[in-house]
Amino acid sequence: MLRRAGGAVSTTAGPRVRMGRRVLDLDKRVLVDADGTEEALAASEFDLLKLFAENPNRPLARDWLLETVGHREMEVFDRAIDLRITRLRRKIEKDAAHPEAIRTVRGVGYMFVPPKD
Repeated sequence: MLRRAGGAVSTTAGPRVRMGRRVLDLDKRVLVDADGTEEALAASEFDLLKLFAENPNRPLARDWLLETVGHREMEVFDRAIDLRITRLRRKIEKDAAHPEAIRTVRGVGYMFVPPKD
């Protein structure tokens, strides 16, 4: 069957976005390390990272992120989006205590800042 399909199976990578110390593979829905190791993401984590990748250098409101990714409206003291951001920072940042890729925008929400190099 492979001969009929034109030979070997293609292992080319799909669209990728560098996020902190890792790369987000949009086709495989995984984070990839520099050594090629892949880490699977929960659906909500992937959706959140994809939103950030589609809106670089643009502050995104916490309530909008939660409504879009969580598919529900935000309640007064809802910290769900903050917990997701904390988990993502641990996965992509070099130092989660001093984030560079996903920054907090005081009074608004969060912003993805792509690496310059």
